[in-house]
Amino acid sequence: MTATKNIDKTITSTSYIPKLTAHTATFMAARSKERAFLPATGAHWWLVSFSNPISVEKFLSHLFSIGFYGDIDIRGNIVELQTKHQAEATIVNAYCSPEAFPLTVTELTAEAIFVANDNHALLCNQRNNGALSYAGERLVHIQFSVTPSSWAMLNVLSQVISIHAIVHFDPDGYMILKATVDEQETITQHLKSYL
Repeated sequence: MTATKNIDKTITSTSYIPKLTAHTATFMAARSKERAFLPATGAHWWLVSFSNPISVEKFLSHLFSIGFYGDIDIRGNIVELQTKHQAEATIVNAYCSPEAFPLTVTELTAEAIFVANDNHALLCNQRNNGALSYAGERLVHIQFSVTPSSWAMLNVLSQVISIHAIVHFDPDGYMILKATVDEQETITQHLKSYL
């Protein structure tokens, strides 16, 4: 069965990741209370927003009618999906048309601080859920607004950031990294390419 483009006009945004990196899956899993399934490295992933609940029901009906067996989580008018099967991914993409919602960054700011002492490092490590920070390290706080999803941006940034450098990632668009001046420049330039 070949998929045809069936773009539902009630879809307000679609974020699609064709292959979840370990970075993204790890930080999604750290926020596992936000979904009913555990994100899997290598899976196709979507976050689809609809304008009303009837559209959500129509979308789910369509998915089940074509035999979608992946993971689904529904929060109001937002549906999050994942699957490891290419055939299912092709059908979902035919319905959602993720290319109509390109990844865009706005309001990008970055500021570096040095971890003053061990107490500062301990406090930072208690508040955040990624790599540990230590006294004397340079931490870069990056804030940005991404549409349609900052998870997709984290997946893109995994090409230039080590998972061990991410001290904190918040899907609202806030990230703390252990980074040198040169690494900070590389990351901000990467983000600026989406402005």
